[in-house]
Amino acid sequence: MEQFCNKDCFDQDKDVIAPLYGKASINFVKGEGSYLFDADGHKYLDFVSGIAVNALGHAFPAVVTAIQEQAAKFTHVSNLYPNELQVKLARKLLADSPYTKAFFCNSGTEANEAAIKFARKYFNRIGQPDRVQIVTFFNSFHGRTFGALSATGQPALQEGFGSMPGGFSHVAWNDTSALKAMVNEKTCAIMLEPLAAEGGVLTISPEMVTTINDLRNEFGCLVITDEIQTGLGRLGLFYGADIYGLKSDITTLAKAIGAGLPLGATLMRGKVADILKAGDHGTTFGGNPIACAAGLVVVNEIKKPLFLETVRTRSQQLKAGLSQLASKYSFLGDVRGEGLLLGLCSEKPVADIITLLRKEGLLVHRAGANVLRFLPPLNVSAEEIEEALQKLDNALAQVV
Repeated sequence: MEQFCNKDCFDQDKDVIAPLYGKASINFVKGEGSYLFDADGHKYLDFVSGIAVNALGHAFPAVVTAIQEQAAKFTHVSNLYPNELQVKLARKLLADSPYTKAFFCNSGTEANEAAIKFARKYFNRIGQPDRVQIVTFFNSFHGRTFGALSATGQPALQEGFGSMPGGFSHVAWNDTSALKAMVNEKTCAIMLEPLAAEGGVLTISPEMVTTINDLRNEFGCLVITDEIQTGLGRLGLFYGADIYGLKSDITTLAKAIGAGLPLGATLMRGKVADILKAGDHGTTFGGNPIACAAGLVVVNEIKKPLFLETVRTRSQQLKAGLSQLASKYSFLGDVRGEGLLLGLCSEKPVADIITLLRKEGLLVHRAGANVLRFLPPLNVSAEEIEEALQKLDNALAQVV
C-alpha cells in the first residue's frame, strides 16, 4: 500500500480533490477514543469529533463489532424490503418522544429536505395547498442542497447558485416581534435549530420558545426542529429541543446517529406521518443496514442510565474552565452553548488560535466569524477535559 507523509497527502489532496474545504496539512491514520494520530506519530485530543459526528469517540469497540458483523451478512438490500435494523433503530429513537414514524436517509441535508417536503405535503393533503411558506432564521444552517440551502439564513452560502426555491422567509434570531409579523394563516412551518451551532453557538431565548409554541397553536403551522448537531445527547438531553420546552412536529437527526457512517433520520408526529403515501419520497441508500447497526450502538449507549447525566457534568467542567480562561485573557469574551456544544468568543482571529491549538495537540472548530467551538465526544473523561483546557491555555498564551 502506498504510504503518505502528512505533506505528501496534503499536496496530493490538492491535485485530485475539489477545492471546497480549507484543510489543515495533517494526515490522520488512526483514532482511539478521544484521540487521533497522524502519519508522523503526533497525537491530538479531538474536540471536533468529526463536527459532532463521533459521539462515542474513535473506534468504539461495540461500534466496530456491529459494523463488522453486519458487513459479513449483507451491506445493502434497498428499501423495497423491510430492514430489521431500521425497525430496531426507529423504535429506539421514537421511544419517549412525541414522534410516531421515522424516515431514514443518508445525511443531515437530506433529513431536512424530507422535513420540508413532508411539511408541505401535509398541508396539501389536508386541503390547504397554498400553505408553503417556511419561516427560518438568519445565522441558521440547514444544509447544502437547494431546499435546505434556501432554508439556511446565510446569504453568502447561496451566492452564485442562481435562484433559490421559493417559499422561504427569514427573521433575525430571537426577534420575537419579527417572527410574529411573519407567521400567518399561510405559514406551513417554522424551522429552526434549538441552538444555532454553525451560526455562532447561539442559544434560543425563553421568549422565542414561548412565541414559537404560541404561533404553532394559533395558526396551526408545523414546527420543524433541526437536531442534526444538537440531538442525541449533545446538549445534555436526548433531544435538544426538550431543554428549552420547544414543541415540535417534525425533527431531523444526522451526524452522531451513524457513528461516522452516512445516516440521517426525519421523525414526525402521527398527523404528518398519516398523510404520507408510497412514492411521496424515497432514497436508494437511506437507512443502510451497516449504518443502522452502528447507530443502534450509539443510541443504546446514550440511553444508558447516567450517560446524559455525565454529559451534563462534563459540560459544567468544560464551561467552568473556559470561563476561567475568558477571565484570564482580555481578548476572550462570552462562553456560549449547552452540553458539549460550547463556544468561546474571541476578539483575536479564531483561525490563528485554531492553528496554535493544533500545534499543542488539540483540535477544535469554529462557529461563525469569531467563536471557537468545542465538540468533544460525549463520553469524554474529566481528565481529557482538563488536558484540553491546559492545551488551550498554552495556545492562548502565544496569541499576539
